[in-house]
Amino acid sequence: MSLSPTKTTSQVQWQFHPHTLLDLYRQQQWEALSETLLNLLRHFEQVTYLQLTPQEHYAINAFVKHFLYLFTQPDYIISDRHVPEFLKLNGVISNLVAISNFRTTDPWLLLLEQQPNNFAKLLTLYSPRNRRQYPIQRFFDLSPRLASLWYCYSFTRYAGLCANPHTKQRLKDLMAAFDNRLDVLVEFHHMNFGATYIDGEGDSRFKAKLNAKIRELVTRHITIRNQPNPRRIGVISGRWFSGTSVYRILQPFVKALQETYEVVLYYFPRNGVTPDTSGFVATYPLPLSNHQFDLSPLIENDLMLVYYPDIGMDAENILLSNLRLAPIQVMGYGHPVSTFGSEIDYFIGGAAVEPATAAQHYSERLILLPGLGQSCIRPPYQPQYLPPATHPLVINCSWYAQKVNPKLLQLLREILRQTQRPLLFQIFAGTAVATRNDFLPFVRDLQRFLPPRSFQVILHKPYSEYMALMERGAFALDPYPFGGGNTVVDSLLIGKPIVTYEGQRWYNRIGSAILKEVGLEELVARSDREYVEKALRLVEDGDYRQQLSQKLQQMDLDQLLFHGCEKQFFRQAIDYLIANHDALKQSSSRDPILIAGNG
Repeated sequence: MSLSPTKTTSQVQWQFHPHTLLDLYRQQQWEALSETLLNLLRHFEQVTYLQLTPQEHYAINAFVKHFLYLFTQPDYIISDRHVPEFLKLNGVISNLVAISNFRTTDPWLLLLEQQPNNFAKLLTLYSPRNRRQYPIQRFFDLSPRLASLWYCYSFTRYAGLCANPHTKQRLKDLMAAFDNRLDVLVEFHHMNFGATYIDGEGDSRFKAKLNAKIRELVTRHITIRNQPNPRRIGVISGRWFSGTSVYRILQPFVKALQETYEVVLYYFPRNGVTPDTSGFVATYPLPLSNHQFDLSPLIENDLMLVYYPDIGMDAENILLSNLRLAPIQVMGYGHPVSTFGSEIDYFIGGAAVEPATAAQHYSERLILLPGLGQSCIRPPYQPQYLPPATHPLVINCSWYAQKVNPKLLQLLREILRQTQRPLLFQIFAGTAVATRNDFLPFVRDLQRFLPPRSFQVILHKPYSEYMALMERGAFALDPYPFGGGNTVVDSLLIGKPIVTYEGQRWYNRIGSAILKEVGLEELVARSDREYVEKALRLVEDGDYRQQLSQKLQQMDLDQLLFHGCEKQFFRQAIDYLIANHDALKQSSSRDPILIAGNG
């Protein structure tokens, strides 16, 4: 039987023949059986199905049935060389079973419990979707190597699991079960980046342990020889090119440094992407392969200060942040979360956004600039100001999949409950559920809260296409607890009101701060009730919605948002740190340092 996808990331045809698998099993050709199963599973790793015909759904059911039957036979032995490959495909298997009528592998875990030599098989079938639970410490007692593979690979799919209350709780349990025997080098990027989306209260403890393991396993063995030149600054980023959220908010800051300092760019090579090298006195690629850097441009350097626009979005800067490359190490809001325990000294933020309790959310010392702590570049899109779709009324939810969570979905459900008007939530999920067949299970998780016709999930689009789709919307909703900044600007640019939900972290305050900058504080909610009420008013009151849209279309956003005046405060902060770092090191104070903004 075969699958021939019509809307996927690939048009590769997939076929499997049950008799071939059964013949290999009867003949006890375990190596050939493993290779055949792995090849079939790799298809689903590479091809994501966005919809299934009845025939395709039948084929997946048939494959899952045969796979689980054969895989759990006690006489079928998996060789040591195949075990890591099966563990790496744990998430693909979990997704396939979730797409099928079987839903979870719980019955097969019960079968495996009664068998000898079952550990590798049990880990292969055990995922956050299971209701069955096992003590994770026991996994590390049995085999730290296999437990590390399973633990690290379990995080690679966090974005597709955060919408489901059960799977999100299981991810929290994983974070809490961090074992010191863990080999984090298997896959630490998704663990670091995903921690805040999984548990924004527990991420600080988790990241501190993760950074400590990175230093233990890698960075303590690297010696950096630094002879600082007070005029020399390094910028390290994998996102320094037009179109990224990092570049959009921090490029003017770096341009300001280039006016008075010798600034060097260190970047992480990416296929098909060329970084913006303008204004730098030198540029150096830092390729990473199997967690090994070519660090020759940094081993001996003359940098006085290193600035990371973002830390957490790439494996490379997570590793590098655990090295002392220069006397002063600073990070920004490109990924607006503390490293919680790396070698970064200062986090440059915005006084107009951070709450009075902000210091407790950072292991770095806060440097607060006047304003937002970021700058804004006008996006390369000319608004059309098209009339919104009204039958149903389209509501923009420019939320990456990892930002979608049960609390948010409950709020959407409440909005639907309190209106008679047909609504369509247009959820822009980005690339997070576009691989390994995360998409259909993600959609099914949304359907736990929302009727199928009330939402549409849209994967990554080129910016112009994304904005054109956004113009269909009547207004937008900002996610919570991890809100948006650039996505709020996108809504304002096309004249769409947006409701924000203000919390106690920069990442759930920046959208509200932007609204205050343009005089729309009335759209800032501070509770679940306010969020629903403000959304409902925009749903029900067409005149009010039109009034806000017209107000936005008449605004001079170049003067209000895209003026770039924050860059002078940033350069002033860097000047201050270079002049005062030695004295600041001697201080025990954790109070934020306020930049006066007087030049």
